[in-house]
Amino acid sequence: MNVTHTLIVDDHTIFRKSLIRLLSTFELNLHFYEAANGVEALEVLKLNHIHLALIDIQMPKMNGIDLLKLAKENYPATRAIILTQFDDPSLIVHLIRLGADGFLLKECDPEELVLTIRQVLHEGHYFNKLVSDTLDYALKKGTKTLANLNITPREYQLAELLRNGLSNKEIAVCLGLTSTTVESYRKSLMEKTNCSNLADLLKLLYSTGLVSK
Repeated sequence: MNVTHTLIVDDHTIFRKSLIRLLSTFELNLHFYEAANGVEALEVLKLNHIHLALIDIQMPKMNGIDLLKLAKENYPATRAIILTQFDDPSLIVHLIRLGADGFLLKECDPEELVLTIRQVLHEGHYFNKLVSDTLDYALKKGTKTLANLNITPREYQLAELLRNGLSNKEIAVCLGLTSTTVESYRKSLMEKTNCSNLADLLKLLYSTGLVSK
């Protein structure tokens, strides 16, 4: 089993150390790096090949939101799981938009954290019921047209990248997927929204406010 270079980003030293001790009790084969804020995290990312980052939101110097944005822009192969105490729906949607590969509250069970890590490393992403329900609610709140379409967080991320004009190949690199998988997600989005082209799809999603213009 290959070693997974894992970066823990949190401004509380006790939390970082406790999390490392906890994860070390599971058979995950993780090698840990630490950072107390986004600035330190970017330096670690620059100097090391980090496979996975567990990121807090509220930190000094640079918060987790800004870190996630920069990490996804500069180190797209690094998987990012947000681990925070904040469960605001608008925040969750924004983090999905920025490319988070997973989202958990700090109060989650250790088993759920381990499951999320394993799924993110194996499948590229994992979103629990909280995230799926939040996105579903936001879609329904935005417009009844999208109600009950079951658009997944990953499909939503795809729509955001399509809005930016990225090709299937470029999206595959950003999300750590194959071009074939990206095309499958794209086809699923079109079918769920009954849109025949990208322009119609984005016009529909713009109306929800979930995809920014």
